[in-house]
Amino acid sequence: SGVGPGAVDITLDVDGKSMKGSVEPRVTLLDALRDYLGVTAAKRVCDRGTCGACTVILDGQSVYACSVLAIEAQGKK
Repeated sequence: SGVGPGAVDITLDVDGKSMKGSVEPRVTLLDALRDYLGVTAAKRVCDRGTCGACTVILDGQSVYACSVLAIEAQGKK
């Protein structure tokens, strides 16, 4: 018990570059960028969406990457 769905394939547009990875559905955009895709510009500091160190631009809007799921970012720039 306690085992969730396995990893799913995702494709993210990072600075105009298509990047593919395989992550569990619960993985945040911050974790996907840093731990799965090697993009370390967004930083993990508070991990609660209050400090702004993980801020990324998602379809023209500033968002905290620690509070967005990676699968929600698919199809967005």
